Amino acid sequence: MSSFVPLPPNATHAERSLAEAAGHFNNVPVIVREVWNADTCPAELLPWLARVVSVDVWDPNWTAEQKRAAIKVSLAVHRKKGTIGAVVDALGALGFRAKVQEWFNQIPQAAPYTYRLIIEVDQVGFDLEDVALLLDVVDSAKNLRSHLTEIVPIVRTQVGPVLASAVLIGTELHLKAGAAQEEVVFPTFVAEEALLNTITNVRLPDSLGV
Repeated sequence: MSSFVPLPPNATHAERSLAEAAGHFNNVPVIVREVWNADTCPAELLPWLARVVSVDVWDPNWTAEQKRAAIKVSLAVHRKKGTIGAVVDALGALGFRAKVQEWFNQIPQAAPYTYRLIIEVDQVGFDLEDVALLLDVVDSAKNLRSHLTEIVPIVRTQVGPVLASAVLIGTELHLKAGAAQEEVVFPTFVAEEALLNTITNVRLPDSLGV
């Protein structure tokens, strides 16, 4: 593609140099549609796309999948910022499965405008960096009047019961293993239930040793 730019005869040397330099931009392969799409945007440009859509919490050490997910939900989170839905969606984009239990749904009722965060974790648990990230995300998405009192981890247990069939032929016993199964321990939280701490018997600070 030509870089020729028509200029008037009295154009200055600076104007001609600027026009010549700008003409080379036509050869730069920038596909705007791809850059504005979180799924197709080049990884090195994701921080700029995140800034455009106002991602509140950002870590350059996140995986590309986490960065793209945070960008995708950012506008939706801002539309309902200050609500439980915004907190849950913002955490979900980073891989946290969360429920919010407000003060009036706890037994006994907690102090007004407080809440606890119930996080589903696997058997590995969280490290301190995960906790810091979680708190930053929650703080950016919640309303100003509500205050987090505790984080309750619910352990997501991988259970693998083996289904077996047995055939007895003479004195030999043949066992055939079936497919392993997965169960998720995640109770429903309603006002009539007992405190979740009595179910999990663990709190996050205790599990982290802090």
